[in-house]
Amino acid sequence: MTARTGGASLDLKLLERTRVAVNGDPEFHRLGTSDVRMGLKAGDEAFIVDFVAFECAGVTAIDLDSLRDADFYLELTPDAWRNYLAGRAKGSAPSLVSLDVDAPNGIVKGSDPLKVLKFERYHLTLQSFLDTGAQLAA
Repeated sequence: MTARTGGASLDLKLLERTRVAVNGDPEFHRLGTSDVRMGLKAGDEAFIVDFVAFECAGVTAIDLDSLRDADFYLELTPDAWRNYLAGRAKGSAPSLVSLDVDAPNGIVKGSDPLKVLKFERYHLTLQSFLDTGAQLAA
């Protein structure tokens, strides 16, 4: 099952295309090194996105229980992901940081508070990754 986003979706194919795109983008590399394992949750679907040094090292579809292996994960409903990606592609959606602060219970989740802090440390890299995905999905 895939979280549909109008003509776009949050799925493994999009995440892999995004990985390839950011790894070939010098502007992405200028954001600096990252060492973070981010999970993405959309309803019953989940993904791990691994960042190592200056690149996105891999993307993997996982079962929901495996989100525990992420440093943290971003949780939105499939419709919210669709709207977020479409909004970012148009330049009208808030940043991940703003979205987390404005959501009643936040969107950044995790079991280890120290690992969850990696979101704040690497948010520019994570935002750039998702923005690239939003553009590819548009």
